[in-house]
Amino acid sequence: MEQGSTWTLSDGKKYTVVSIVKEKKKKYVYLIDREEIQNYIIAEYNNDEIIEVIDPDLLEVLIVKFNEDLKESLPKVISEYL
Repeated sequence: MEQGSTWTLSDGKKYTVVSIVKEKKKKYVYLIDREEIQNYIIAEYNNDEIIEVIDPDLLEVLIVKFNEDLKESLPKVISEYL
């Protein structure tokens, strides 16, 4: 799984990987629905399995990490498409 890749989840919808971060030796992904971009999933990613995160304390930590990651990676992603 890498930033920008597309995954079809069990709900049949296609999601794009916006960001990937690590927290306490686990990998987490921020996914956006390709059809309805207001729909997103923050999930743990392990061996091609995606488990949605529902713990509010963990979500708070992850959102900060995703924000930091996007500040660094977004200019590179944009430049690849221009």
